[in-house]
Amino acid sequence: MSMQNNCLLITNSQETIALYEERLSTADSRRYELECRITSLEAGVQTKQALASPSIDVSSATQIDNETLREQVLHLQRKISTMEDIIEDAHAMSEKEEMALRERMKSLKEKEEGMKKELNEGRKEVERMVKSEAAARNRVDEIEEAFRESTVALENARAEVEGLRAELAVSNPCVLRVCGILT
Repeated sequence: MSMQNNCLLITNSQETIALYEERLSTADSRRYELECRITSLEAGVQTKQALASPSIDVSSATQIDNETLREQVLHLQRKISTMEDIIEDAHAMSEKEEMALRERMKSLKEKEEGMKKELNEGRKEVERMVKSEAAARNRVDEIEEAFRESTVALENARAEVEGLRAELAVSNPCVLRVCGILT
C-alpha cells in the first residue's frame, strides 16, 4: 500500500512539474513575442525620429504617433515585468511543492521501514513462540511418558504388595489381623 502511495506521489509530482514547465514555456513565449514587438515599435519610433529630424517642423500627427508608440512600449514593458514576476512566482511555488513532496516521500519511506521492522520483529516473535510451543509439547510428552511409566511401576508395586499380602495371609494370618490389614 505504501508502494502505491509512493508511486502516486511520484506521478503527482511529475504532473505538477510538467504543468509548471508548460506554464513557464507559455510565459517565456509570450515574453519573447512582447520583446519582439517592443523592438519593432522602438525601431519604428527611431525610424520616424530619424526621418523627422532633418525637418524642423514635426507634424502633430507624427508626434501623436510617437507618443502612442512610447505608451505602447511602456505598456508592453510593464506586461513583460508582470510576466517575469509570474514566472518567478511559478518557480518558487514549484520548488516549494517539490520540497513538500520530497518530505512526504521521506516520511512515507520512514513509515514503511518502521512497518517492515515491526513485521520482522513479529515474525521473530512467532518463530520464538513456535519453538517454545514445540519445546513445551516435548516436555509434556516426556511428562506423559514418565507418568505412564510411573503408573506401570505403581501397578507393578501394587501387584507385588498384593502378592506379598496374599503370601503373608496364607503363611501368617494373625499378623495381618493385628496390623489391621486383613479383616
